[in-house]
Amino acid sequence: MTALSPHDADGTLALPEEDASASVPARVARAIQAMIADEGLEEGDALPSQRDLAGILGASRPSVREAISMLEALGLVRVEQRRGLFVAGASGLQPADLWSHGRGYSLEETYQFRMAMEPQVLRLAMPALTGDVKWRLWRSVEALMAAARTGRSVEAAAQDTLFHDLIVEACGNRIFQSMHRLMAREFQSSQWVPMVRMESMVETAAEHLAIMEAVDRLDGDAACRAMAAHIQGAARRAGIDLTS
Repeated sequence: MTALSPHDADGTLALPEEDASASVPARVARAIQAMIADEGLEEGDALPSQRDLAGILGASRPSVREAISMLEALGLVRVEQRRGLFVAGASGLQPADLWSHGRGYSLEETYQFRMAMEPQVLRLAMPALTGDVKWRLWRSVEALMAAARTGRSVEAAAQDTLFHDLIVEACGNRIFQSMHRLMAREFQSSQWVPMVRMESMVETAAEHLAIMEAVDRLDGDAACRAMAAHIQGAARRAGIDLTS
């Protein structure tokens, strides 16, 4: 099995420097994806339990659960009740086939909510998208483009989430930030499920680029239009029309 990385002396996870911008669950998801590739596992093959993965990878159970949610949304693994975790095959799947949430919100409802919220969040964030924040956004765009070109869906999904999280952090409105945290799983999955198709990653990267080009021009109206177009595009790739 592939370990994430060596541990620090205090037992915490020591992550490679190049992974410093990614969340722990995203890094765990990449490690599980690498495990599948390194061991030549195929569709239907069993993976270790979540408890065993936490021990193998030196990660917490919540981080492993979130990583598995990401991999499920990308069509890479499936969880079978009372049986365990298995390698999945995304061939023939539609994005909506991968949507599953305990709170019962539909994928269409989630995109509708994002469409109402995220352009306004971006407008509020515009004055703060300078210096280190802007650099981190551009770095995310570049990493997403690189992942899209090579079909690395886990990395693309992680960078998509990071991009939106940075904008919410910068907006300064605590109500929007609280709503974003409350709906984090739904928002993230709505970002991830279209990436079951490789072309979706490329389109997502192009849409993030359009947003950042408008940010660079200090054109808030254009940036908000680009954000709205991005959410409409994600919905369209998931088979949902938000324009009617």
